[in-house]
Amino acid sequence: MRRIILAAGGRRRRLCALAAAVVLAVGGIAAIVIGQGLQQSPPQPPAAAAAAQPPPPPGASAGGAGAGPASAAGPVLPHSVPTRIDIPAIDVHHTLITLGQNPDGSVQVPSLDEVAVPGWARFSPTPGEQGPAVIVGHVDSAEQGKGVFFRLGDLRPGDTFTVGRADGTVAEFTITGVDRYAKDAFPTLAVYGNTRRAEARLITCGGSFDPDTGDYTDNIVAYARLTGSRPAPAP
Repeated sequence: MRRIILAAGGRRRRLCALAAAVVLAVGGIAAIVIGQGLQQSPPQPPAAAAAAQPPPPPGASAGGAGAGPASAAGPVLPHSVPTRIDIPAIDVHHTLITLGQNPDGSVQVPSLDEVAVPGWARFSPTPGEQGPAVIVGHVDSAEQGKGVFFRLGDLRPGDTFTVGRADGTVAEFTITGVDRYAKDAFPTLAVYGNTRRAEARLITCGGSFDPDTGDYTDNIVAYARLTGSRPAPAP
């Protein structure tokens, strides 16, 4: 997997650099799987149109990642590191790790030793802040089977999930769309561009497994919008 070095500078610039890095990182997540037909194929949403990048989802800034700051629309929470994610519709209930940078500046990805572990990319907003919070997870592995986001393609608009945060709040999100993109036509601005709302992107691999490259052909992206928040339950 080619290593991508994050650009220095403000969050918007780093976020744009992260876009390509995350796509490649997630693209390499599920190497050495399915090729022998021994595992169940993950659910697949319909493929997005390949002719052109789709418009940003509702709430996105018309100017994309290069646009200047815009006032927030809808509920927004202050910065707080996420600690867990719960997606009842696909039976995901797991703590979140924080994905940073390797010593050479490349983006860390969840370890293939534990494909059940999802991670938040700390160069994106924290879930609940204005902008697209990025959470990535493995789809599967030959050794361990299904990964944490194996069923991501089963999500549908209206499904809900929550993200627990270190400040004791729980951010509540609603899915607004789920798409599958060929990796050579990934809509970077639509997925990672600045938004006026607090949003989230859940990302994993999808499409067909290519045994020649040891990689999936597509990425699955679930788009979501912050729709509320509440205090975390007492322990």
